[in-house]
Amino acid sequence: MLLEDDMAVTDVAEPFAMSLAAISKHLAILAAAGLISQEKRGRVKWCKLEPDALRDASVWMQSFGQFEAVNLDAFERFLQAEIGEEPES
Repeated sequence: MLLEDDMAVTDVAEPFAMSLAAISKHLAILAAAGLISQEKRGRVKWCKLEPDALRDASVWMQSFGQFEAVNLDAFERFLQAEIGEEPES
């Protein structure tokens, strides 16, 4: 969604069946990883995609050879297996 333009957190949350607090937590994790940036404009927090960071992450994932550039589900399963987490249903 952020490929097209910067978005307010509330707009990012709109299509998802999650609380605004849960979406904010996910966005904070993406921001901490440098994949997006967030800035407050007035009372609204805006999110912006950081394409260079995403490019670096994509190159890193492709270096494993077992992931396609857009196969994030397989990457998530790999990470869960590595850290010993049960997959979410």
